[in-house]
Formats: sequence, C-alpha cells, structure tokens
Amino acid sequence: MDSFSSRIKKYLDRLADSQKSPNSFLFIGPEGTGKKEAAIYFISKLAGKDGDAGFRKRLEDKVHPDVVIIEPETEEKKGKKREKEIGISQVKDARERLKFFPYELKKKFCLIRNANRLNREASNALLKVLEEPSKDTFFILLSSNLDSLLPTIQSRCAILRFPQIDLPRWNEENRDKLRKIFTEEVYQRFEYVEEKSKDRNEMISILEDWEMLTGESIRKIMSESRSGDLEARARQPIQRLLFFLDNLRETTNRLRETNANPRTACEKLALDMEWK
Repeated sequence: MDSFSSRIKKYLDRLADSQKSPNSFLFIGPEGTGKKEAAIYFISKLAGKDGDAGFRKRLEDKVHPDVVIIEPETEEKKGKKREKEIGISQVKDARERLKFFPYELKKKFCLIRNANRLNREASNALLKVLEEPSKDTFFILLSSNLDSLLPTIQSRCAILRFPQIDLPRWNEENRDKLRKIFTEEVYQRFEYVEEKSKDRNEMISILEDWEMLTGESIRKIMSESRSGDLEARARQPIQRLLFFLDNLRETTNRLRETNANPRTACEKLALDMEWK
C-alpha cells in the first residue's frame, strides 16, 4: 500500500497520462508524507512499468541504469551520522550519465532526494540542466523545505505539496472558528487569514478541517429533512453550504498543488462568507 494520499496518486496519474506534462517536478512536504514513495510510483507510471514489482524494487535499490539518483552522502562524527551537502560533483556526474540514450526504457529519470541539501554550486549546475531540458529526461526533486531552494529552480518545476498525514480528525479551535466566521465583519476574516496564512501547512490544515465539518453539516441537514416542508426550508442553506464546500476544495487544492499565495487565495474565500 502506498504511503501517500489517494488524491496525490490521482493527480500523478493525470500528469503521467498528459501529453503536456512538464519534465521537472518538485515534491515538497515534511518527512513521512510519502514523497519518495510517490516519486517511485510516478517514475513507474511515466516509464510504463506501473504494477511491475521488479522494476520498483530496482528503483528502491538504486540499481536501474536509466534512473539516476542524487542524494546527500553521510558522515559520522562523535558516533552520530549527519547528511553532508549535495555537491557540484554529484550533479555533474548525474548530468554526464543522463547524456546517454536509455538502456532499457524510452525515458531517463533523475531523482534528487533532500534537494534542500544542494549547495550553491550544485544548485547553479542543476539550474543549467533544468533550463535546457531534454524532452525524454524527467527530474523529480524531493525536499522538506521550499525556501531552501533557489527561486529559479522552483520556477522551472511543477510543485506538488505533500501535507502531513494524520488520522481523520478535526481541530476543535478550527470547528469553533468556522461557526463564528460567517457572522464576523470582512476585516475580521481578513485579519484571521493574514495571521494563519503565514504558515502554508497550517492554512491547508484549517481548510481541510472546514471541508470535513461543512460536509458533516450538509449530511446532518439532509438526514433531518424528512417532511416536504422541512426539505424546502433546508434547500437554501444546503445550496449555500455546497457552494462554500466547492470554494473550500478549490482553494485547498490550489494551495496543495500550486505555488499560489495562501493569503490571496484565502482572502477570496473569505469574501464568499457573507451570510448574515
């Protein structure tokens, strides 16, 4: 079973099937969110080897000739292991290997683990490769931190965000805020958005909670609507909640899958909360 979400899996499936898919990708998210597993799955899809356990095993073992893997080397000091920076020699070596025609596949791949460990020289060398991509070579960068990567590298990659995987639950503070926010003044909603959007992952978590709670409210209203009169009275709030739910999902997906500004995206959502 894959350790990344079904939503990300569906998104990667669409990308793999698209004729206009970019060649460079940046997977961003905390450790333990399934970035590496998603990259292996995505490479398998692009290579036409989805479901081939032997192929995936070779990727995981780093022995496939058409998949170049760059990752930090480790060193041990005082009994503790730490990751070194990814240096320019590693990027140059990968660049040379990627020049050759594929041995087994129709495409070649470069997977960069912990891309946030690229030093300045290595980053600039990688940037030159990304600026002149081969149509048959794909780059997938994995990083826990977006800000540690050069903006020019970010701009040349399709960014996919991996939220922290938790058991389905909601935060009581987010529940209480959702109850109040519809009766607040616009400036109060904007102040809340300004504060929470400073942390992109926190903002996404809040929107995910609101999505669950809105869906719960819709189901509750519908289950209580037994008589025709009650159904008529319930129709308008359900329509408004469905409209809000659509906007929630759209905003959440924008923050997960693009580099959209969290504050700008959520301020638009806040304007749609005028239900007094």
